[in-house]
Order: sequence, then C-alpha cells, then structure tokens
Amino acid sequence: MNNVPEAQNTPENTVETTPGKLTKGIFFFEMWKISHHDPKYYPNVDNLIQKNVLYFFILLMKSKSFDELLEILRPHITKTTTVFRNPICAEERLTITLRKKKTDILDFLFKNSFNTLTYEEKCQLKSNRPTPNIALEYKEGKFVRKFQYSWYTKFPWLTVSDKLNKVFCFYCVIFGGEKEWTVDGISSIKNFIRKSEKHSISKKHLINQEKFHLLGKVRIEHAISEGRRLAAIKRNEQVSINRRLIARMIHVVCFLGKQELAFRGHREHDESLNKGNYLELLDLLAQEEHLLKDHFLSSSIFKGTSKIIQNDLIESVTTILNSKIFKEIQTANYISIQADETTDVSCRSQMSIIFRYVIEEKIVERFIGFFDVSSDKTGSGLADVILSVIKKWDLGNKIIAQTYDGASVMSGTKNGVQSLIKNIYPNVLFIHCYAHQLNLVLLYGAKTIKPVKLFICNLTMFHTFFSRSSKRSELLRQQGFKLPNHSDTRWNYHSRAASTIKTHFIELKNAFTHVIEEPNWDHISISTASSILDKLNDAQFVYLLILFNKIFIYTDHVFNFLQSKILSNIKSCISEIQNLKKNLEDLRKEQTVNTCCDKAIQLNNDFEYGDKQKNNLRKITYEILDSLIVQINIRFEDTSELEFVELTNEKMFDIYHNTFPECKLIKLLKQYPNMFEENRLRNELSVIYSDNNKHLPPYKLLDLIIKNNLQEIYSQFTKLCQLVLTIPATTASSERSMSTLKCIKSFLRNTMTNKRLTNLS
Repeated sequence: MNNVPEAQNTPENTVETTPGKLTKGIFFFEMWKISHHDPKYYPNVDNLIQKNVLYFFILLMKSKSFDELLEILRPHITKTTTVFRNPICAEERLTITLRKKKTDILDFLFKNSFNTLTYEEKCQLKSNRPTPNIALEYKEGKFVRKFQYSWYTKFPWLTVSDKLNKVFCFYCVIFGGEKEWTVDGISSIKNFIRKSEKHSISKKHLINQEKFHLLGKVRIEHAISEGRRLAAIKRNEQVSINRRLIARMIHVVCFLGKQELAFRGHREHDESLNKGNYLELLDLLAQEEHLLKDHFLSSSIFKGTSKIIQNDLIESVTTILNSKIFKEIQTANYISIQADETTDVSCRSQMSIIFRYVIEEKIVERFIGFFDVSSDKTGSGLADVILSVIKKWDLGNKIIAQTYDGASVMSGTKNGVQSLIKNIYPNVLFIHCYAHQLNLVLLYGAKTIKPVKLFICNLTMFHTFFSRSSKRSELLRQQGFKLPNHSDTRWNYHSRAASTIKTHFIELKNAFTHVIEEPNWDHISISTASSILDKLNDAQFVYLLILFNKIFIYTDHVFNFLQSKILSNIKSCISEIQNLKKNLEDLRKEQTVNTCCDKAIQLNNDFEYGDKQKNNLRKITYEILDSLIVQINIRFEDTSELEFVELTNEKMFDIYHNTFPECKLIKLLKQYPNMFEENRLRNELSVIYSDNNKHLPPYKLLDLIIKNNLQEIYSQFTKLCQLVLTIPATTASSERSMSTLKCIKSFLRNTMTNKRLTNLS
C-alpha cells in the first residue's frame, strides 16, 4: 500500500482560534482528497457495492460486517451539508478509515485459513501479492547488502510482511509448505539468493506453484452441465428433508427418554403387533406426516429404525447434554458432589453421582451417570470411581463439598470414601446426608424405649393384616381408605401409618369388629383381628398414637423440606433442624400429656386416665422426647464445622452489625484457605449487615447483586453466597435417580448395559 503523506497544519487548512482553545484542523478532508483520486488506495464505493467480493481484498471484511458496522457508526460519522462544505457520505468516510487501518494480506492469512475463503475471495487474493520495499540488509566486512526490489520479478512467489519485516513464499503461505518460508519467515538476506533458488525447486513448492497457477483457470460451477446443476439443487433439497427426518427421530428419542419408556420390542418385523415404542411412535407420526410416511415407503438405504441408529441417536443427545453441563461447570466457581448406591433388578450395584453448583443466582443439580461398582464396593474402590469422574469432568480445585449417606464405607474417617477424597482435596467438606441422619434419629432414638418399640411393631400389624388377604383388602376398600405400604427403613412410613389409623380410628374398629362377629371369616383372621382390636381399646397405645402424631407434625415438615426438589441450601437445612429440636423441647411439658389424654378419650369414650396412669405416661413422654433430642444433638454435632454458614443468616444481620462474627469468619477462612480476600470480605460483610435493604436470604441476596450488576463491588460476598448455596445438605437427588433407575432398568430390560442406562437416565 502506497504511503499517503499527512496533511500539514498550514493557514489554508487550519482554523484560527483564540488562545487556550484547541486548533481544529481539517486533516481528514485532506487525506480523503489525496486518496480519493488514487484507485490503488481507495476504489470507488459504487464498485465496492456492485462487486461484493471487493470488500474482502480492499477492506478484508465481509459486506454484511461492513453494513453492520456502518449502522452503528452512521450517526457519528455523518456530516451536515452547509454553505461552506459538501461532505462525503458516511459509506465513503467509513471505507477510507477502514482502508487506512486495514491489516496486510499476509497477516490476514496467518490468522485465517485459506480454505475458509470463498472461490471469488481466493481468486482476488491471487492477484494481490504484497510487494513492499523493506529495509532488510546484511553487513559483510565493508560491504552492505540490501533487499532488492528486483527480486520480486526474479522470484514471482516472493512476498514480504510489513508488520513482521520478514520475507515469505506467497504460494506456500497459501497452500502450506516449509516452516521457514510459511511461518518463521526469512529475516536476514545472508545467502538469500541461494536459499530462494533452493526453495524454488523443492517438491512442496513446485506442487504449491501448480495449485497457484491453476487457481481460477477452471471453475467447476461454470463447466458443469445444466443437468449437474439441477442434480446439485435436488441434492440440497434432499439434505434439508433428511435433516427434518432426523429431527423428528430425535424428538421421539427425547420423548421416550423423558417418559422412561422402553425403545425396542421383542419382535420388530412388519407383521408384529407390537414393534416397540420407538417404531410404533414413528408409525403413528407417519400417519399424519406425509414426509415421514414417504421416507419409510421409499427409502432402501437409511430408514433410521435399526437398533444401531437408535443407540446412536440416544448417545448423540447425551453428548449434547453433557457438553452443556461441561460448559456450565467451566463457568461455575464451586462444585459439590452427591453419591448414593443401590442394587438394580439384575443384582448389580449402581452408584449414582450428582454435581451441584450455582449458575448466576440459580442452584443447579446435574445427574452425571450410573456407575457399576459390583466388583469393588470397598472405600478405595468407590473413591476411585468418584475420582475418575472428577478427572474426566476437569473439576480441579472447584470441589468444595461431598455428601453421602451414613454407611461406614462412605463416611469412615480412616478408609471411608470421604476420607480418601479429602486426602487428595483437603478443603473438601464432608456432609452426612441430613435426611438420612434424621431418619436414623427417629428410627433408633425412640425405639430404644420398650413401650415405643411395641407401639411401632403394633403399627405394622395393621398393614400386615389387610395386605395378606384379598378378602381383607376388599373389606378395607369398602371403608373408603387404604393403609400405607410397610417399610422398615423409612420413618415417614410410621408417620403415614399413625396418621391414617388416627384419622380412620372408628372405621378400623368397625372393620375388625365385622371380622370377629361375621361367621364367614377364617380362624386366623378372627384371632388377628381380635388382637388388633384390643390395641385400639388399649389406653396407652392410643395415647402414644396421639403423641407421635404430634411429633410427626414437626418431623414430617423437616423431612419434606430436606427431600424437596426446591434444592434447599445448607443454611436453611441447619435452621430447620434447629427449629425441630426447639419444637420437641417445647412439647416436653405437662400440657402435652393432658392434651394427648383428652384427644385419646375423644377417640375412645371408654378410656379414663387416672393420676397414676398419667404419671406413667408423662414419664414415657419425657423419655421419648429426651431420647429424640439427644439423638439430634449427637447426629448433627458436626454442624459446628458449618458455623461459617451463619455469616449469610439474614436473621442475624442486625446483631452482626453491632458485633461482627469474627469467629465464624475465621472458621470460613480456615476451612477454605486462599479462596477469599480476608480484608475485603470483612468490609463487604460489614456493608451488607449495615444495609437493611440487603437483609435477605442468601439466594435472594445473590439474585439482587447479580440483577443489579454489583458482582465487582461485592465480589467476595458473591463468592460466599455461591459457596453456601453449593453445599448440599442431602442426597435426595441421588435417591430420586434411583427411582429413575428402577423405571428404566426393569425386569423386562435387565440386560441393559451401564452406558445405555446412563444415556437414558
């Protein structure tokens, strides 16, 4: 590109101003006036518009990009016509500026592949070999050898980069060749003629020279017949149809996966009455969609109905979902892991792994997969599986917490999974699933008391009696309700059973009385019914039924909260556990005993509770409540490690404003060193505590900060909120995935591989 002389500030092009004010030159107009008549520097704008490809080699810019840039800059570069001037249009003004600032062609080729250019752009590039005169020289004794402009004629492939001040081979830069002539460049002219002659006869250069010579000679599009052109158009139409067909098949795959339905049938030939959900659903769609119907009738090569294609489509959808999860993980600051294990229908041990993290202000939990751990269920074996997942997903040091159930192989402090993970990632906090701990509190806390143990056993008798006989079940259905299914490991079964018995107390008495008095019942039914009826007439059993219904009001609320899909955070869970403990302590009073006795009498008018019996019931009541409270203290004693979570407790912000929670901040920095800037976090917390408008729960406060773009101002507090929200309190999501496992890998699909199981899940 020719050098354009800069305009000088002469009286002719300078506006006189008063002292202290800037002198406004008209340099831009002078530059335009010089360059406007130089076609090499500035071609006519009309030609640029008529020949779209000229944008490329003149401005190194696509026409669409030029138009978009023009729309943005037009208001700023459009000048008003006055009696003193007739300004150039915005298009010309922008073209001049872009041409002046344009990167040279070699620099463009270094950054962009030649193969990505269109045919017209390649042809234009061929005729625009950069040939500037550069100052390359080599001193040899008293003589100084300089770069000769005549070498461009002697070596027609020679080119020079102004920016790098190096010599290259134009042919090899375009098509690829020796590194010295395409990437590194020649920066010294010592022995330059010898190097150039050697390069010009090299095999790679000769191949590239032929390609360069033939470029633009024959254009296939101009040589093909009309029939070939029409065939190309038809092929493009077929590609569009194929894409629509594949899209419809993907929709079917996603539908069946979402509904947890089987894909294939036992017999899939045309005469089969049930060819499987995938084929049957495609046939159903083909009845209304002619495109799909024509495809199945006419296609002989690819129909998209084979088992291989089904598996490929399932795997493709999974790959897309995993890529989205991977992108989310890259943007997340912190990640926690949940894992749980179960046995599937084929007696294989499956471990489910869930990732939890925060994207902006939203808590996200993503299912990663099922992993067969049947061969090694030791702590080291399970830890190896989790570590391999961490490595595969490139989590690095983003992991802050791990949550498992209370099995010794998972929670062991020496050889447990959590301990082995901590050996590699020391700052990873272990959370024993709160829902599991609460279940253990209720299962084993009260059952150590003999009257309670008998009460729990008697509760199970009701379901056992009616479930063992269809005749008894029909009798219960006639009463208009049913008893919940029995479970030894789920305390909320006892909650639902006690609630049902209390609600339908009269109906149950009538049912058992009917069995005893009617003559057409067998002896076992009569004997069992008589025993259960005695329990309904037992004052202590009914009292405990009322008492536990009171306790279950509080425990069920906490259970539902911990198991909810709302993705509760650790701070809220700790608060709920503390409230449960307080509510149980509030029940430990005389009024509770009197209330339970009164309600028991309402259920059975024959009851009378004397002072001696009330004293005995009071003793049992206090023993039950004390046992539960002690179990809560023992099971949840590790919450002291989570004291730093209280830094985001909005109910304490007023207190923290007066007395800063220094000890909680120290615990945070001790648990997660090198993660926060201590002084800045302390100051940000002080500002938050002092502002009543920011006394919000962490997820709402984080939402407020992000929506108002305050992340940079409260950078450390934002990280703290994200960390608190990322810590999982339960493995509820892992347990829900177990339900999905049982739906997908059923008795009829028990040979499914783990890869397909994970993809469908």
